[in-house]
Amino acid sequence: MYNLSNHYENIYQYLTSIVTEPRLIYLHPFGSTKPENIEAIRNTIDPPDLRDPPDHWGPLYIFYDQEPLNFNYNEELFSYILENTQGPYVLVNTERVSDEKDRICDKYGFAHIDYFFHIFAAHDWYRGHEYVPGIKHPRTRNIEKTFISFNRLTSNERIYRSIFVSELYKNNLLTDGHVSFSKFCPDGGDYAENLRLGITNQKLNPNVVNETISNIARLPELRIDYDNQFIPNQSMLLTPLPQLMESFVFVVTETCYWQRKTHLTEKIFKPIVLRMPFLLLGCAYNLEYLRSYGFRTFGDYWDESYDTIEDPVQRLQAVTKVLSNINSLTKQQQKNMLIDMLPVLEHNYNLFTDPEFVRREWQCLLDQLQSVTETFYLPPPYYCNIKTQQRIAIES
Repeated sequence: MYNLSNHYENIYQYLTSIVTEPRLIYLHPFGSTKPENIEAIRNTIDPPDLRDPPDHWGPLYIFYDQEPLNFNYNEELFSYILENTQGPYVLVNTERVSDEKDRICDKYGFAHIDYFFHIFAAHDWYRGHEYVPGIKHPRTRNIEKTFISFNRLTSNERIYRSIFVSELYKNNLLTDGHVSFSKFCPDGGDYAENLRLGITNQKLNPNVVNETISNIARLPELRIDYDNQFIPNQSMLLTPLPQLMESFVFVVTETCYWQRKTHLTEKIFKPIVLRMPFLLLGCAYNLEYLRSYGFRTFGDYWDESYDTIEDPVQRLQAVTKVLSNINSLTKQQQKNMLIDMLPVLEHNYNLFTDPEFVRREWQCLLDQLQSVTETFYLPPPYYCNIKTQQRIAIES
């Protein structure tokens, strides 16, 4: 299994083999996004700044790969980087397709590459799972609940989770699943206030917002295995196992939902490691994105056309309809379907746990770093066009 602690140092060592004086920055601790969280790896203890001659440094590789890109939110970070460092710049992110990335690179003049960072994170966080006695093989499970869904953060761009819980309520599904949901998000406050902001920020229909607020107001706090006020962050854990093992399908509520982007996190790998089927509440076409890595999904068992629905509310309602259809099956029928799915579940499990899977993504990252670095190679003398990221020869 992969060791995430050495991830950026490993990459830096590779960069030193293909470019002179590379610089690498990343954010620490995990999930950080602000200038004060920047960690730098370079061969000198003195930080580079704009007073350096343009041919003194190799490219600055900006690893913003733990969190999704957001043009407005990231302005503080990327403006700070440009004001305090020397280019050229390469933005290394985890979004193959992304309007936000396109806007950022156009504004700041970043070259860019992408890779699936959370493959490495999930391999580290879920290593040793085979020694956990609470993980049962699908054949030995007793299905008690149709689904399980975790919804810890519910503010800002995660407000779609509030709409999803409202849809569960409308379709009388809440008692048939294990559902966690926070009315007061630890990151952003009251669910109703955040939903109202969605009328402007996510162009939500006010009728949808008002209905969602009214429905959730009728609900108690939803918890799966914790009774305390705030649901703890368990991204790195395969828990709670008793509830997971008695649930048929895992409804994955991803970090990104509204945007046009391909972005998946460790969340999608939890059901894969646990050999569970899943429905995905994420950006449109992200099931397709997952399949591009060799994983199989469940179109032989239910309608996965929801993945192609670009309207966010309609996509969410389509997933809820699929869940309702699954819930109409008896628990024995769900168990029979689970057994019939075993070839898909085993394929996904074996693909994820195969060390070659990580090595392929590592090699993909190295190949992209090699390719983008060639853009900057030019024997001196030259000058650097910061906007276009091209080194331009100085004619004698």
